Amino acid sequence: MTTETTYTPFTVAEIAEEALRLTNCVNGNPRYYISAMMFRRAGAEAGDFYRPKYCRKYTGKRYGAGWVFTSYNLKTSISQAIEVAS
Repeated sequence: MTTETTYTPFTVAEIAEEALRLTNCVNGNPRYYISAMMFRRAGAEAGDFYRPKYCRKYTGKRYGAGWVFTSYNLKTSISQAIEVAS
């Protein structure tokens, strides 16, 4: 039985593949930038995206709108963020 999520048209592997590695935080933890468009609602307009749980807003100008995940296991963090949203 497969479950369809209405929260993102992308899989966890696709989102993790598009993630960009940022410099570590002040505590030494790894950080990743993920575009906001990766977390848009399935079937929605291009600008209709949501903020996933367990992340912070990217405030830099280099990459554009997006989210920053602080995680040692990025795929697990992404799947938990999608799971909580659904």
